[in-house]
Amino acid sequence: VLVLERTGHLFYSHYHRINFFLSFDFSAGSNLSQKVTQVQSTASTQEGEEVTLDCSYETSQNLYHLFWYKQLLSGEMIFLIRQISSSTRTERSSRYSVVFQKSTKSISLVISASQLEDSVKYYCALWEPTHSV
Repeated sequence: VLVLERTGHLFYSHYHRINFFLSFDFSAGSNLSQKVTQVQSTASTQEGEEVTLDCSYETSQNLYHLFWYKQLLSGEMIFLIRQISSSTRTERSSRYSVVFQKSTKSISLVISASQLEDSVKYYCALWEPTHSV
């Protein structure tokens, strides 16, 4: 299992433990007041266990989209799941689901049945749609 340091380079190798690197500086939109913040910089779990990665954000908009991505060691960004702020439905896709708390402006990515290849960087992103008049 790869344990990644903040630069994303191989730092340590250990069997049976999966480590997740979290990065939350990946946001896009037109409103400069938005902010996405990591709650923890790393998370670890045993293979096969569930892990939760937390993200908080700031926005003054009522309608926005939150995304989770993972970055492979090759640098490729992979879309995992999206949550729309107006939806009351909890999103789920494969082994990924979210816990969305609009009132506290937080969203968590839940990865079930974690696997060795899950030991990569994860990104939380906020997007505010713009409307032309």
